[in-house]
Amino acid sequence: MEQKQTPDFFEVMVNRKMYSGKENLRFYLNNLFENVELAQKEVLDVGGGRGLLTFYVATRGAKRAVCLEPELNGSATGMIKAYHDLRMELSENLPVELYPVTLQDYLQQTASGMYDVIIMHNSINHLDEEACIHLLQSEDSYNRYLAIFKSLYRIMRKDGVVIVTDAARHNFFNDVGVKNIFTPSIEWHKHQQPRTWISLLKEAGFRNEEVKWLSPNRLGRPGRLLMGNYFMSYLTRSYFKLRMTK
Repeated sequence: MEQKQTPDFFEVMVNRKMYSGKENLRFYLNNLFENVELAQKEVLDVGGGRGLLTFYVATRGAKRAVCLEPELNGSATGMIKAYHDLRMELSENLPVELYPVTLQDYLQQTASGMYDVIIMHNSINHLDEEACIHLLQSEDSYNRYLAIFKSLYRIMRKDGVVIVTDAARHNFFNDVGVKNIFTPSIEWHKHQQPRTWISLLKEAGFRNEEVKWLSPNRLGRPGRLLMGNYFMSYLTRSYFKLRMTK
């Protein structure tokens, strides 16, 4: 009997129109998980959508990859169905799981010290959108996020890594009152600067913050050298990656 060939992860993602091109996706994932060990690790993907990152870390040797996708505000509909469709196309042996619940609900039923890597990929502001908007003006909003981050700290193993990506609150186009030509759908008031998230995560117990401003993937390494800084990011997408450890 002919052995079934394992599908190429990058090819599947592009064919399903989950990314524009294989090299762009490879470049982005290398940046996202730079210096992060995934083999034999337990990974939580918060707001993982169709599971691109969940399946990727599983193909990189993760021991267990859990995707949380409640299909609430901030996520597109049909994510859960798309996840299951993707699950059928990729290898059945991948150690992936899907829970259609919010992070807050999941934290209530999760034991301490379970995860080595937690990813909040464009989802940190959606954990509690109303609280995110008023984070710097409302003590209650601040405490609601702090409680979430303290619970995240609890479920992580020692030296575990948390990775956050998002648009920062401040952007040139928004500050001058015009629509951003690079990311026209961003609602900037629903985001926060990385320093705000660092302050909260530090209070929850995390340490060793590292912020990188991400350039467009299609520009590759030259774009990273020229645009991977706060000034150029502020003038374009204001897109950052924050990494901290327990």
